[in-house]
Amino acid sequence: MLFIRYIDKAKRYVEKLRRRMNKPKALSALAHKMGRAVYFMLKDKRVFDEQQFLRGSHATG
Repeated sequence: MLFIRYIDKAKRYVEKLRRRMNKPKALSALAHKMGRAVYFMLKDKRVFDEQQFLRGSHATG
């Protein structure tokens, strides 16, 4: 929730999801996406990249 509260791009991303589904499902989808991001951050020993996260790219480079 803090991510959405303080990052405007994240807020817009949730609003985009909310147009397709209701608010609880949109928040759940964001939480799931964040969980996957944390898993790969720990696995690959990389820092969080906000741009890549909101873009949805899984490419490593």
